[in-house]
Amino acid sequence: MKKQIINNGLSNRDKDIFFLMSEFGGKTFLEVLERTFWHDKKVPLQQAKDRIGKIKKKYNIVRYVNTGLMKPRSAIAFSDFGKRWIKDETNFDIGSLFISPVTAWHNIYEQITYYWLKKAGRDVSRTIVKNWSIEHKHTPDLLYFYNEDKSKPIYVEIELNKKITSRYVSIIEKMGIDKVHAVLYVFESEKKMIQIGRLLPIYEKLYFIHIDELIKNISTTGKIGFMTQQAYLEKYHNSKD
Repeated sequence: MKKQIINNGLSNRDKDIFFLMSEFGGKTFLEVLERTFWHDKKVPLQQAKDRIGKIKKKYNIVRYVNTGLMKPRSAIAFSDFGKRWIKDETNFDIGSLFISPVTAWHNIYEQITYYWLKKAGRDVSRTIVKNWSIEHKHTPDLLYFYNEDKSKPIYVEIELNKKITSRYVSIIEKMGIDKVHAVLYVFESEKKMIQIGRLLPIYEKLYFIHIDELIKNISTTGKIGFMTQQAYLEKYHNSKD
């Protein structure tokens, strides 16, 4: 009876949030909800916070967990009851919660990208290293396919901090061995895209976009609107350099 009451009281948006959490180890962040489910609201962060607070108090499905960071100070995670409830509803089995202060922001941008690629009609999924690495050289952050028979993978990389050039060369070489159809690099901001994008080796399958542009494009046109590496170089660095 209690589960039926919960199901009747939850909106489709609430359930979509729980599905997103399930895909990402049973957690999300207000910083994610602000730029996804509430992105078009006047005060998105506060409205997201109010709704999560109501769900937490009324249904005990979620709880706040300290991250050890100043920002995000906390993550939204399933309670023990919430884990049982989501397993009954979706068959997701949520294990032990793991939050790393080092990767928290990467996880936030990964979730935001995942949400918007779904909105753009891409059947995007997270890759699990222990599974994907069995037959592939590189494991991307996210993955979707260009065609239905899944022979043309598109790797999605969330890039927040620059790596040394040799590391990028190694990654691109591995992607080539994996025979990727394309690689979409998503950056934290236009500034980071300008700074980091130029470090990547020339590879005709690279495409760039920053998170603000991704949100704007998909929310208004339904299309990703990424740029080729060549277009990026011409716009920001003069390809003759």
